[in-house]
Amino acid sequence: MFLKSELFEFNGAKTTLYELSALQRVELLHYLAAQEKALPKDEPDDQTLASALVELNIRAGAMIIAMSLWHSESPKPDIYDLQQQVMSTWPVEAIGKADTQVKILSGMLNPEQGEVTTEAAPSESVAEEETAEKR
Repeated sequence: MFLKSELFEFNGAKTTLYELSALQRVELLHYLAAQEKALPKDEPDDQTLASALVELNIRAGAMIIAMSLWHSESPKPDIYDLQQQVMSTWPVEAIGKADTQVKILSGMLNPEQGEVTTEAAPSESVAEEETAEKR
């Protein structure tokens, strides 16, 4: 297999995380676009919007981890079941750290600066709001 892997440790537990395959990257973009569509559209109050964005962030992180862990599972589970398992058994802090680690392994984040690479960063010069669906 060509995918990079790295040990992830949190609170005494260890697991191996893998970089996302090309197909998983494409599937992740579709997943994020669908999740973005589900966000409140009718100018919600700040609390409602903040809550929705936190939920989106946790679900997206759990999906990235599930996609990563999928490579080590046999037989291969349903990715949504694996995402649900991550969300129900991992603390939020672990999801955030593992999400970052998988993104670094997958070339989606720069390891030195922890910033999004130019491939994944939205252009600052775009006049119209860019969504995951438009990418």
